[in-house]
Amino acid sequence: MTAARPVAGRDTLRPYRLTVARTARVTPNLLRVTLTGSDLADYRPVGPEPRCKVLLPPAPGAEVIVPDSVPFWDALNALPESLRPVVRTYTVRAARPDDHELDIDFVVHGEHGPASRWASNAQPGDPVGLYGCLSSFAPPADTSEYLIAGDDTALPAIAGIVASLPTGTRARVLVEVDSAVDEQPLDSSADVTVTWLHREGVEPGSGTWLYDAVRAVESIDPCTYAWVAGESAAVQAIRSTLVLDRDLTKQRVYFSGYWRHGHAEDD
Repeated sequence: MTAARPVAGRDTLRPYRLTVARTARVTPNLLRVTLTGSDLADYRPVGPEPRCKVLLPPAPGAEVIVPDSVPFWDALNALPESLRPVVRTYTVRAARPDDHELDIDFVVHGEHGPASRWASNAQPGDPVGLYGCLSSFAPPADTSEYLIAGDDTALPAIAGIVASLPTGTRARVLVEVDSAVDEQPLDSSADVTVTWLHREGVEPGSGTWLYDAVRAVESIDPCTYAWVAGESAAVQAIRSTLVLDRDLTKQRVYFSGYWRHGHAEDD
């Protein structure tokens, strides 16, 4: 069947001044940070995998300055380096504007990287800023099925996409995580087949689990829409094999490198 076409888009790209409400472990390596603030009353969903900029303190315990000026980025970059927030891109896992709450999931790896370090130590009341959001999930109207692939860092987006698919739509989902304890439910009314790929302690980005799994897919319909995100080199290799070896048009393959091997995901 032909799937309904989700609409990509953006909200007003406004800044939000927020604080931490609470944190909770989703899996041993994934920490959910719930943010709160009256600004979220104006939050509007833009797609199944809304990406936003998270503004973190430039130093532990420091204030988070969220500019009012327009253009926003010019105002942010004009701040002295010692006062300028650390900015990282994350996917909104869930938003509850009526409750003034929003969830963001962080892959945590101890003190390695500013976002992991901040999330691991986040306490209720800690200040944080947000700017966004954008969605890039816009499959062609004649899409027959979906191929969705990503690593741990893409899980929030994958979960949102899978949940948004219409009933009866076929989707094959490939997710690379460290081990079985990092798997999580991916709720959907669509016909979804999920394959979990385990690194089993091997360094993220140093193997070809995701690439090999995509290559092993037996048949891919020409009207498939592929969405791929995660480690940059792996994502680019998967895009190449889908376009060159499986004859998907470039318009049917969305890809995004969230991080690079050799760098912390949030460095």
